[in-house]
Formats: sequence, structure tokens, C-alpha cells
Amino acid sequence: MAVISTPNASSVKVKFDHGTDINGDRVIKTKTFSSIKSSASNDDIMAVVNALVGLQQHTLSATNRVDNSSLSE
Repeated sequence: MAVISTPNASSVKVKFDHGTDINGDRVIKTKTFSSIKSSASNDDIMAVVNALVGLQQHTLSATNRVDNSSLSE
């Protein structure tokens, strides 16, 4: 039997650089934005992330898109 993959909502993890701690180690904090339509383009998601970064005090370190799918037979 063939396995069917059905896309679920995606999420985006945006990492911000908060500088260094007292030991000199880099501090990165992550914000997760959930319930993004799986059909949203990467360009659209990045445009929203860039708009949000403009409102933040800290600089952007990384952006990760996480896609989820349900599998069934």
C-alpha cells in the first residue's frame, strides 16, 4: 500500500543574538512562530521575518523553517 503524505502547518524558528554571558559564551535565544500555512512560500516567510527583525533590539542569527506532514496508508 502506498504511503500518503499530507502537509500540516509549518513553523519558523527565528534565532536572535543576545551577545555574550559573563563567561564570554554566545547567547542565542529562539522565538518560534507556529501555524504557518504549509503553502506559504519561503520568500513570503522571510519577508515577514525581516519585518519582525526590524522591530527587535537584537540581531538575527538564523531562520529555520520546520515543515510537518502526516503520513497515512
